[in-house]
Amino acid sequence: MKRGSGLKKEVFQKIYEQSHTALYLYAFSLTHDRDDAEDLVSETFVKAFLSYSGEGNFQAWLFRTLKNTFIDECRKKKRFVHVDESFMDVLSTEKDALNQTEERKQWLYRQIYLLSETERNVILLTIHSGLRDAEIAELMHISIQNLRVIRHRTVSRLKQLAKKEGMYE
Repeated sequence: MKRGSGLKKEVFQKIYEQSHTALYLYAFSLTHDRDDAEDLVSETFVKAFLSYSGEGNFQAWLFRTLKNTFIDECRKKKRFVHVDESFMDVLSTEKDALNQTEERKQWLYRQIYLLSETERNVILLTIHSGLRDAEIAELMHISIQNLRVIRHRTVSRLKQLAKKEGMYE
């Protein structure tokens, strides 16, 4: 996948199928709007198709490009992200999220949505991106150790809350 040569249609289709859901969930966690998230993912794939240099982890590059595109759009629009109830609908319909009952998945994603942005991004990227800790840390501009501490503390809090509310044995 060298710059200028473009991605072959078959390769691009495979990348799209493998990455779309994870990118969409991440985009939706940033935008809280279905249409904006889809636009963000589309723009990320267009940039990938036109300009990926072939260096480094492509999956990490996609997530970094998506995040940077979101930040650029926010700066252009000077927009603030608002809570949207459709966020919960999207998360609760994700097929393979955490392999738990539908009720437990919905509860868990509601709790994830209530986390700070950093905690939410750490958890969602860990679950859906397929990236290694080092790549997530780089994407989020934090150290690997900090990423692991945030993830451990967040998961521990979620487990305690789940036990308290009868969602986890």
